[in-house]
Amino acid sequence: MLQASSPVLADLPTVEPPSSGGGSGLMGQIKGYLQDGLVIGGLVVAAIAFLNVATSALHTFVEVRNERASWTKFGAIIVVGVVLLVAILWLLGKSASIII
Repeated sequence: MLQASSPVLADLPTVEPPSSGGGSGLMGQIKGYLQDGLVIGGLVVAAIAFLNVATSALHTFVEVRNERASWTKFGAIIVVGVVLLVAILWLLGKSASIII
C-alpha cells in the first residue's frame, strides 16, 4: 500500500531544438521555430503550385482529347508549368538559406 502512493521519478525526454538553430534561450528557440515554420510554409506553397499545374495540365489534356483545344496549348501549359515550378523551388531554396 505504501508503494502505491510513492511518487514516480521518471525522466521526461528533452525537447528537441529547432532544426535551424536560432540561438540559445527561449527567444532563440522561438526564432528557430519561426524560421522552420516559414520554410514549411514555402514548401506548402510549392505543393499547391504543383497541384495547380497538374490540374491545369489534366484539364487541358481532356480538352485536347475532346478536340476543343490543340496540342500546342497543352505543350505550352506543360512548359510554363515546369518553368513556374522550377522558379518556385529555386526561390524557396534561396529564401531558406537566407532565413536560416
